[in-house]
Amino acid sequence: MTTRVWIETTRLILRTVTMDDVKDVACSWKLDAPISRREAENQVRWMLGNHQQNALGRFVHLCLAIVHKERREFIGWCGLDHRSQTQANPVLFYLLKAGYWGKGLATEAARAVLDYAFIELDLARVDARAALENVASKRVMEKLGMRYLGLDEVQGYSFTLAREEYSQGGKGCGLSGTSI
Repeated sequence: MTTRVWIETTRLILRTVTMDDVKDVACSWKLDAPISRREAENQVRWMLGNHQQNALGRFVHLCLAIVHKERREFIGWCGLDHRSQTQANPVLFYLLKAGYWGKGLATEAARAVLDYAFIELDLARVDARAALENVASKRVMEKLGMRYLGLDEVQGYSFTLAREEYSQGGKGCGLSGTSI
């Protein structure tokens, strides 16, 4: 299966993380402090290795850099993770630099990933979680039309969305996306 993805939305480009992103990954891997260049290189290699495990009918992991179109700046990442055998469905994740919070960009990026998940990857269902104190992420999931399941095993918000619910709700936004 392909390991390079490019998706454009109104304000964002979501693309496969590359070794060219090491500096940006180092600065945004942790919210409290940067990680070393070597750690960032290892994280990018780890992400790309996970992508290579994806195969037709077997999805493992997808991590996309979020680039602000107008500023041409790496502002975070978004993707799907299904590495854990205990997870029934891939889990949506996203992280944005604090300066970009509250502008609808997390919702825009996550919606693009859901479009890709349901249309290109043909996934049946996607789950999402957020820490209890992360009310903003809870709101993003609600805006995406995800169904609230309650609190998960670590007392965080738990959501799910089936492909049929997503397409019936008209949540898809007709993005241009390609797999290379």
